[in-house]
Amino acid sequence: MLPPEEIVRRLRESGSLWDVAPGISGLRGGVVTLRREIEEALADIARAETPNEWCAPAGVSFETLERAHYFSSFPQWLTTASHLSGDESALQAIASSESPGRAARAAVGTAETALPPAVCYNTYAALADSTIEAPLLMTAQGTCWRHEGVHHAALERGWAFTMREIVCLGAPWDVKSLLDRGVERASALAARLGLETELVLASDPFFAPSARGRAALQRIKGLKHELVFRFPDGRPLAIASFNDHEEFFGDSFAITLPDGSPVSSGCVAFGLERWLLAVLVTHGVNPADWPLAALTSSRRLTPSGATRI
Repeated sequence: MLPPEEIVRRLRESGSLWDVAPGISGLRGGVVTLRREIEEALADIARAETPNEWCAPAGVSFETLERAHYFSSFPQWLTTASHLSGDESALQAIASSESPGRAARAAVGTAETALPPAVCYNTYAALADSTIEAPLLMTAQGTCWRHEGVHHAALERGWAFTMREIVCLGAPWDVKSLLDRGVERASALAARLGLETELVLASDPFFAPSARGRAALQRIKGLKHELVFRFPDGRPLAIASFNDHEEFFGDSFAITLPDGSPVSSGCVAFGLERWLLAVLVTHGVNPADWPLAALTSSRRLTPSGATRI
C-alpha cells in the first residue's frame, strides 16, 4: 500500500490528475477507465435495489435547504451559484478590462441558488407535501459541493465530488432493510476489490449548538454508520455511509404515510472519488495491477423484490 499523498503525487506527475482550484480536480488517461468501472459497480448496487433512477438537479434552492434545516446543520460547507449581470455596460467593462477574469469575479451578482451539498435534498423537495402509499426506493448520482477550506485533498476531500445515493422512504423497517442490504453489498464489493474495511458508528459534524444534540442522538441510537478504509498510517477514509433519518425529513417536508404520520427515510451514500483513491492506495497506479475483473463481476447483482414506485 502507498500513502494517498504519494498516489496523488504520482497521478499529478504523470498528468493523470490536475487541479483547477483547491478541492476541484480533473482526471485523464487510464485512471478514467478505473473510475468508470467503479462508478458502474456502485450503480449496479443501486440498480439491485431499484430501477427508479432520478437525474439529480445541478442546483438546490435555498428554500429546500431551509426546509431541511441545513443552515443549523452544515452551513460551513455551502457553495452558492451566481452569474454576471446582463447589463451591457457592465459586461463591456469586463470585456475591456486588463484582467477580465478579476473584473468578472468582482461583478458577480447575488446568489440565486446553491450547489447541492448532497443528492438527497432534492429528493425530499420533489416529494414534499405528498403521501407515500408504498415504500419508495430511488437512486441518483450527482456532483456535490462542500467547501472545507484547508482540509481539501485531491480524491479524498473535494470541494466538488461525485456521490451515488440510494434513498428509501417508507416505514422504519423499510429503511432498516435498505441500510442492512447496503452494508452487505458495499462490504462485499470492497472485499472483491481487495479493500480492507470496517463498519463504524459515526455522526455528522452539526454546526449550530441547537443542532449538535442530533449528533449525540445519532450515536446513542446508532443512526449513522460508515464503511471505513484505512490508509497505511491508520487514518480512516469513509467510502460509504448508511444513514437512518427516522422521521426528520418526512416531518420537515410534510411527506406522510397513508395514516397521516410522517414517513421515515434513510439513504446509502457512496463517495466515488474515495472509492477510487482506496483502490489506488491498495493496488498502486499501474493499470496492470488494478482489480478490473473484480469490478466486472459486480455486474452479476440482480434486482431485489422490494416494493418500488
